Amino acid sequence: ASDNVGDEIIVSEVRHFVSELFGDAYISTSSSHDGLGHYGRALVESADIVLLLGTNALTAKYQRRGHFVWEVGRRDLAALEGKVVMFGVGASKDFETVQPRQARLLKRLLSSQFTHSVRDETGRKLLEAVGINAANTSCPTLWRYRVANPQVPAGKAPAACFTLTMHKAHSADGPFIDTLRECYDRIYFWPQQLRDLAYLKSITSTDDIQIVPPNLVSYDDLLTNTDVDVVGTRLHGGIRGLRHGRRVLITTIDNRARDIGKETGLPTVARGVNSADLAKILTSDYPTELSLPTEAIAQFLDQFRAT
Repeated sequence: ASDNVGDEIIVSEVRHFVSELFGDAYISTSSSHDGLGHYGRALVESADIVLLLGTNALTAKYQRRGHFVWEVGRRDLAALEGKVVMFGVGASKDFETVQPRQARLLKRLLSSQFTHSVRDETGRKLLEAVGINAANTSCPTLWRYRVANPQVPAGKAPAACFTLTMHKAHSADGPFIDTLRECYDRIYFWPQQLRDLAYLKSITSTDDIQIVPPNLVSYDDLLTNTDVDVVGTRLHGGIRGLRHGRRVLITTIDNRARDIGKETGLPTVARGVNSADLAKILTSDYPTELSLPTEAIAQFLDQFRAT
């Protein structure tokens, strides 16, 4: 129940590992964003394990009903209790301390039998502060590169596909688009969330920008058939570019891309870097050399095989 196609990108990658690990199991799904309905709650109550896939579901503040992406209603608690295993989950933001009520909630929900997979060091520290075992495995959308680096060019493509994030709007976004216009023959825009398109139209003319339909099929089609660099604020939209052999540059707007870029080598640039410096990066050659926590990933996956 997500309006963010980035969640679809995460789930499409994680399903590969879930199918491999639990090939003889009956696997169902339910919504984390809307919470459990009648059927979802019944499925969870009968389940041996509940995997929470991706999303930024870790927060140090107590998650009140209707105010966070992981919706846990009062009736959901008994069904979920002790069954949830995080599978590449991220932290929503930096934190100093975990609120006691949130710590109690997490300890009640999360399995004590398994080590949890978080995709950044902020998430690992948050669970560690609560007394829950977690491994920083980075994001499962990058796990396919734990053996070999993505095969992407070092040099600039003739065109760029860029992304923006409406709920992280910034005055630097307009100059960023102008720099893309200067550096590329053509520019495309992909709205990972539909509201990103309205934001784009509010800050610049779109006469010279080709809009990619806001769905994953259309985006994959562009990445497959068009020689583009993938640039912008959307972390998973950028990572999807790697899968299609495209050079990427993620603009860091919060702890998520910042942490993952620092920890894995995913190409990133800070938002607000001046236009001349951004243009220099875009027009120069740079390698894409990722370093994934292979041991942590293997240990996380192997614990299910052992069980």
